[in-house]
Amino acid sequence: MKQILALTACVFLSVNSFAQSNFIGSGLMMHFDGDPENYYDLGDNYNTLNFPVTFESWVFQEGYSLYTPLFASDSYASGNYYGMYVRFDPAGKLIFEIGNGLGAGGTHRRGKMTTTSAPLNEWIHVAIVATTVTDIKFYFNGVLQPSINTDGGATNSSMVHNSNPVNLGRYATVHRADGFIGYMDEVRLWSVSRSETEIRDKMCEKLTTTEPGLIGYWIVDENTTEPTLEDYSVSNINGSEMGVVDKMNSGAPIGDVSTFSYLPDFTGVSLSLNSPGGDKLKVNKIANAPYGVHIYRVNSLPNTMLGLNEVPAYYYGVFSANNLTDAKYTVTYTYSYSNGVVDAGNEAESTLFKRHDGTINSWMLQPATLTIATKRLTKKNFTGRSEFIFNISEPNQPRSSDELTDSFNAELMIYPNPSSSVINITGLTPGVVYHMYNAFGANVASGIIVGESIQIDISGLTPGVYYFAQGDDINRSLVSFIKQ
Repeated sequence: MKQILALTACVFLSVNSFAQSNFIGSGLMMHFDGDPENYYDLGDNYNTLNFPVTFESWVFQEGYSLYTPLFASDSYASGNYYGMYVRFDPAGKLIFEIGNGLGAGGTHRRGKMTTTSAPLNEWIHVAIVATTVTDIKFYFNGVLQPSINTDGGATNSSMVHNSNPVNLGRYATVHRADGFIGYMDEVRLWSVSRSETEIRDKMCEKLTTTEPGLIGYWIVDENTTEPTLEDYSVSNINGSEMGVVDKMNSGAPIGDVSTFSYLPDFTGVSLSLNSPGGDKLKVNKIANAPYGVHIYRVNSLPNTMLGLNEVPAYYYGVFSANNLTDAKYTVTYTYSYSNGVVDAGNEAESTLFKRHDGTINSWMLQPATLTIATKRLTKKNFTGRSEFIFNISEPNQPRSSDELTDSFNAELMIYPNPSSSVINITGLTPGVVYHMYNAFGANVASGIIVGESIQIDISGLTPGVYYFAQGDDINRSLVSFIKQ
């Protein structure tokens, strides 16, 4: 028997990576494959850019080449060294140099580089503050790095520009062209020298776009397939995709509000961040001597609700600027009856869920001690970064994360996909509960499956990504579809 459903339109803000935008938390990120033909061209701009200048970005590097460029103000395969450029060398050392415009040899460039290397395969915030050509500071995760002069022999003290284009993820000279290898997010360019405190203060949170001196701000969140990379600063210097640069959900630790602490000794130190609903996340008993610890809060439901039941309209993240090993700490979540989901009748079902970052499609139970008298969930000896959300579990729901099996089921078939009018779903289990969710995790339809297939009229839905789920939170099968 075929079941036919008609759905009314609902408000939709897409946050998945199927040709959609995602402005929640870290949103989307760019992926560069190292091919110098795949990058963003920002046109002939910043021709008056000079000292002081600050460059910032979150990066997740998958490899190094001879030149692994992040940004170049004047990039052209048959020209001299012009403008400024930021790149990594083959050992992962970060380089900032300027050219004098007179040639393309070592005597026509100058700058500084770190003596330390940025790690591969993990998120790191890099910042370069160049007050003058000889006063250049490098920061990894808000920590000042030692640096030396590069081997360039130029003598100019200011930048020299021409009509060469600005490139993101690529740098080309007469000698060679190279592309960045990995992920990049939250790219910022300033016409001022940012202090160490200012860098740390905004590392893990989005900007308002009105900050003084902000002349380039590429957050990447607008669309996964849109070829234009929008600049959210007053400069409005948008980038055009050249070749293929993939966009997808980002794993960078970025929220709307954050707090931080950098100390030589965290003994007895605690760090906490409140919320609009009265909840608070606290981190204390910080061990393994990190350089610093950040807590950030995202003022929205997460980009996926898989594994969750009832949650407040915000969640938290913890990021540590680690020293030799990952920081270890205790997490305490203090909940409030004002958060919109918990009260005296259901607080026995209070749980703490986690995921590593925004690239993870489902949330998993984080076993924590619930103390109703103080309205607290506590997890000791937590290691590494994570994002946390308060959740009211369904009554009598097993509390083992091993039993949560939210996954895409290859046996479920959906067609046509994408569709603008009707979809058909086969491979269903009669008698099982079904739900349909938008990308926020909001339930737009529920019922009991009658037959092995369903036809759904989706003509009333707002275009975007949706999920059809059969089963409960313990044994759930999912299939996604796109409403055109």
